[in-house]
Amino acid sequence: MMRFSGQRALVTGAAAGIGRAVARQLAREGAQVVGLDISGDGLQETCASIPGSHQLAVDVNSDEALAAVGDCEVLINAAGILLRHDLREHPLSQWQRTLEVNLKAPLRLSREFARAHITAGTSGAIVNVASIESFIALPGHAAYTASKSGLLMLTRAFALELAPHGIRVNAVAPGVTKTGMNAAIRADPERTAALTEAIPLQRFATPEEQAAAICFLASPEASYVTGATLRVDGGWLTR
Repeated sequence: MMRFSGQRALVTGAAAGIGRAVARQLAREGAQVVGLDISGDGLQETCASIPGSHQLAVDVNSDEALAAVGDCEVLINAAGILLRHDLREHPLSQWQRTLEVNLKAPLRLSREFARAHITAGTSGAIVNVASIESFIALPGHAAYTASKSGLLMLTRAFALELAPHGIRVNAVAPGVTKTGMNAAIRADPERTAALTEAIPLQRFATPEEQAAAICFLASPEASYVTGATLRVDGGWLTR
């Protein structure tokens, strides 16, 4: 399929994991991809396999990131961090950094995206990468859970206000996915077994499976979908 032929797509968090998989999937379907990540090495690896792509090795909250949004038809807010701490000892600096990356950056980029499209009178699509922790809490994840639940409601707020302008805003809520964020957990057989037991499909997702859902929501096939959060969690939240 070439669902994004002739479109320009900005993907944050493109240096690894879900962001990398989304960037590659969009490119396969015809998009001109702009990959953005603070990790220049990872970003270079991603874009090396995407002919015609562009790289922005900058912080997701930077002015350079904002400047790249205006001429894109698709915005994928996939950048995210998880800094694990007991709530009683959670450093405020890391709490703040988590909200800056996971919530403030999608707000700023989506707002700039919306301004550009409303001014031009054009439609567009935004997909935010939320989490199953937009719905539930897990130990040691207070900042991450707060940021991802906030992102779910931010998705709805943007969707409501931007619908009259033809700009769709949706989110995907991944379950446990094989990324660097949980590599240490997956290396522990006992913890892996406990997590797998909680998932009805009895396995972890691949980044490519998350990318497929994200690209669907960004595509014309989802032209009547806005304000939705698609849970791609192997059935975790059905329990």
